[in-house]
Amino acid sequence: MRIKSFFYLRNLIVSFVLFICMYFLINHSPFGVDKLVEITGGHGILDMEMGGYSADRAYEILEALGEEGRAFNMKYIVPLDFPFPLSYGLFYFMTLTLIMKNIRKRAKRPWIAGSIGLAAALFDWLENIMIINLLRNYPQRLDGVAKIASVLTQLKTLFLIISTLLVIVGLLFLMIKRFYRKKEGVL
Repeated sequence: MRIKSFFYLRNLIVSFVLFICMYFLINHSPFGVDKLVEITGGHGILDMEMGGYSADRAYEILEALGEEGRAFNMKYIVPLDFPFPLSYGLFYFMTLTLIMKNIRKRAKRPWIAGSIGLAAALFDWLENIMIINLLRNYPQRLDGVAKIASVLTQLKTLFLIISTLLVIVGLLFLMIKRFYRKKEGVL
């Protein structure tokens, strides 16, 4: 019974606030991606190559970061890039689970829909581990690790897109359902 109490609107709001805070911290803080881009003259991180990349492209990006950029990435961005996926994973998990609970009142396992958001976070963590290996071993080329990182980046992106689309579709479905309920109540 206790697990059901976890899926309340206030917990969704807390997960959303955590997600937004982590988003701004990793992107727009003095130790985030914006600062890295400033240091490197416009170059970003592998994580943002959402469509994937070849091993050659991965090493072009690492080279473009320069020594200072790679060090900044390891010291500041990598430590933030572990709680960040947790924040959006929890947000998607909570949101999709609550949407499913409201669409199907008698759903026995509404958290299964929410697990899609957690899968994105899992792929992000695995991607981060591969990127850490690339950064730590640079300039030694680990083409196999770069290829695995690319696949994980693509899987992360795919599950983020699916999660976002499911939230949008689920919210639209709930709005339509509510509209028809009101309409039936008026008639």
